[in-house]
Amino acid sequence: MSDASRIMSEPGPVKLYAMETGKVHMAGNIHFNNKDPRFKSFPKDDRFNPVFSFLIDHPSEGLILLDTGLHGSFAQKKTGNFGRLLGSMVKTKVQPNKSAADQIKAIGASKNDLRHVFLSHLHLDHPSGLPAFRDCPKLQVHVDPVELKEAQGAMALFKGYIKDHLTGFDIQPIKYNGGLPPFDKAWDMFGDGSVWIVSTPGHTPGHASAVIRSVNGPFLLTFDAAHRRANLEHGIPPKGDLNQGKATINNINAFLNTHPNVKPVFGHDPDQVGTLNLAPQMLQ
Repeated sequence: MSDASRIMSEPGPVKLYAMETGKVHMAGNIHFNNKDPRFKSFPKDDRFNPVFSFLIDHPSEGLILLDTGLHGSFAQKKTGNFGRLLGSMVKTKVQPNKSAADQIKAIGASKNDLRHVFLSHLHLDHPSGLPAFRDCPKLQVHVDPVELKEAQGAMALFKGYIKDHLTGFDIQPIKYNGGLPPFDKAWDMFGDGSVWIVSTPGHTPGHASAVIRSVNGPFLLTFDAAHRRANLEHGIPPKGDLNQGKATINNINAFLNTHPNVKPVFGHDPDQVGTLNLAPQMLQ
């Protein structure tokens, strides 16, 4: 048995919560890459898609947030903190008290206990909730360095990035320190094999996903490397770089085939959300 197989077969030390912060909709089948020759054969799907934030309770490292979901302001204002331009392009459905900051309270924790935020990528719906944590002491925000550079470019707004979401934070570029086969680049976040960040480019140049060894078993949080289970089933990535995205989909499928006890949670799958235990229950 390989080291990775042994690690993935053992119980993990962390509690993992999935928080649905709202739903988003954009015109077109953005969950399938339109550069794939099969794209036009898929029926149009105009459903609203869930937007998640995940909370980890680590026994020694405290609370870690993975993506921040939609900001609480969307419950009062349809454009929330997306701004006039991007807010007019993205439709949202948000209920009061469903932001990540609100749901952390509902779990019985305090946002002041938050020590780390990992952002899978910087498209507007993933760091939208981050400004709610600007007053948290000792908070570090971790982002792939390629993604950070992309989001700081001159035309970033027109690629779906909002620079203000990151203003006022201690941003730490991820320093990958190994691999988690078949993923070539991985970061064992705390050195104990409980939280792995793996490089999964394609949807964006610096997209990353997470492998979490929770008390209820291991999970692969794909984020937007695979919007839906259908991305894996058809071998078609979401919108983005087609070749990079396909390579990432192949890696995800290979990882899940090698470790069949790992449960995938997809970035925006309306078919999966009803099957998940959501906060304040733990994922299982």
